[in-house]
Amino acid sequence: MKIIIEKINSGHEHSVSKKDIKKVIEIVPDDWIGVAHIFLISSQLFQNSGWDRPVVQNNTTFKILSRGIDRNIIIKELLIELAIRPSKNYPTYGHSLNKNQRKKLEELIKPYYDKFLEGNTIPNTI
Repeated sequence: MKIIIEKINSGHEHSVSKKDIKKVIEIVPDDWIGVAHIFLISSQLFQNSGWDRPVVQNNTTFKILSRGIDRNIIIKELLIELAIRPSKNYPTYGHSLNKNQRKKLEELIKPYYDKFLEGNTIPNTI
C-alpha cells in the first residue's frame, strides 16, 4: 500500500496529510482496504474533475481531491469510498451514489468517522 502526495505549484494546499490517511487505514476493517491500494492525494482541484465526489476509487487507486475542501469532509468522503465495496453499495452510474446509498454508507462509516475525530483536536487550516 502506498500514499502518494502530488506536488502543488500554487493555490490551495492539500487539506489532508499522509498522517490523516494512515489514521483512517488504521481504524477501518482490513477488508475495506485490500492489499494493492494506492492513496493518491491529487494536485487536481475537485471543481475541475467532473466528478460529484472528491474521493473516488479507480481500480486500485483512491484519488483524493482535497485542495480547498475542509479536511473533515475529505475524511468522511474517503471513509464512504472505502465502505462501498465491502457494503456492496456500488454506484449505479459512474461514481455517483444515489441518496439511499449515500445514507446507508454514512450510517455505516459513522463510528469510524467519530473515532477519527476523537484523536484530532488540532483545528483544521486550509
